[in-house]
Amino acid sequence: MMNCTVESANQVLLEKLDNVLASYPTYPYQVALSNEKVKQLLLDYVEVKLKQVMPSLQSPGHWRRLPHYLSQLVDLELRLDSYIYWGIEYIIQNQLELLVEPEKLAQPSWSVEDMTQTCMPSYWFG
Repeated sequence: MMNCTVESANQVLLEKLDNVLASYPTYPYQVALSNEKVKQLLLDYVEVKLKQVMPSLQSPGHWRRLPHYLSQLVDLELRLDSYIYWGIEYIIQNQLELLVEPEKLAQPSWSVEDMTQTCMPSYWFG
């Protein structure tokens, strides 16, 4: 059986985010998310969303098993991808100061709650 820890669950999220981000152009996406505080906020947002769709993940014991759940539950894997994409788009569309002077941004001007309330799926394919 896989030895799962909170750190391994968080590492899975970070690796997934880095993989998704690598598919985006350097500017503006990778530049905006090079700020560690912004990246951590995005990871926190993804964690909140995962725990909303799978309430059992709120238990530390279940959260540690996230890598196992992701390998077993296709729906959860797809949701994880969606939350990462939505969070990245939120950051790029709503946080222009990241693009103007990313090195001067000490703290993001929004919160996980802002992102959770705003990031919604788009079903428009036009």
